[in-house]
This record gives sequence, structure tokens and C-alpha cells, in this order.
Amino acid sequence: MSHLVAVTLRRATGPSVSHPTAPSRRTYALRALTVQGTSAGRVYAFTAMAGVVDAVRASATDEHFAADADRERRRLSCADVLFASRLRPLATAVRWLMHVTAAYPGCRLAAAPLTEGGWAILDRASRQPVVLALRVPGDQPLLASCLHTWLVAGHDVRILEDVRVVHATYGSGPIG
Repeated sequence: MSHLVAVTLRRATGPSVSHPTAPSRRTYALRALTVQGTSAGRVYAFTAMAGVVDAVRASATDEHFAADADRERRRLSCADVLFASRLRPLATAVRWLMHVTAAYPGCRLAAAPLTEGGWAILDRASRQPVVLALRVPGDQPLLASCLHTWLVAGHDVRILEDVRVVHATYGSGPIG
């Protein structure tokens, strides 16, 4: 699935302890995701919303197009962010990241969930895959959008530590 995503990035006031509750049926789409990450001792909060409304877009730090490269074929060349929906072992994920970023030069960041836990990330600038977000489950593709916003804000994804889900919102029907 592909969608327009708006992400806000802000300094967090402190650590959060809430955890998302997955929907009982997997037919629900992830609509919004809030994650926290630490960098240089500071806590940052990211809130990504798929299929956003104008009120959210006005306050967004970043707005971009994201696509599931495992399921979508039509719009991959337009995507700023490509993500995988299937879990992969690390070596396979790294090959996939290299392939997809080479095939779609407009993609600034690609992400693949790992069977071992966490996410393999590749940003176009560094071209060095990194494993991040060990606490973020593989069914949270909006994580990739949060990391894209971190890049847009001028940071390197490799300096993010302890990325974790604070809240996830699910809904049914098409996004955007």
C-alpha cells in the first residue's frame, strides 16, 4: 500500500511507557504511529500519520510519499520512502535494501523488518545499512517515515538509540 505521510518531530518531555495494542483482525491498516528515540541523551518523539488531513499537514515537520515495495508496483518510482511488509533475515534484507534503492533513485530511505527483530535501514546518503529499532515490531511500517523525517531534519539515522513504539492507531478501509 502506498500513501502520503505527514510526520511531526519534537523534543519529548520524558520517556513514555504506553504500548500499542494490535487490532484483533489483521485487515486493519496502520493509520498513525508515535515512536520515541534517543540521541545524545535527548528524547525525541515522532508522530507519523498516513492519509493525513490538512490540519495535521500544516504542523508537520515532513511530508512525503511512502510505498510498500513488497506489494506495490505502480508508484515505487514516486516514493521518498520504500518499506518492506515481509520479515527478512538480515543478509536478505540488506540485499533487498541495496536493490530497491538502486532501482528507485528517488527513494531517500528504505526499511525492512527483520526476522531477528528490529529493522534494517538504508538511507541514500550513507549507503551503509544499519539495524535500528529493536523494540519496534515488523508490522509498523510508519517507522520508516519517522526515520525519513529524522534525515530531513539534518540528522543521521545511525545516531538514534532506543527507538520504541509509544502508540499505534489502526483503522479499516483505504488510506488517504
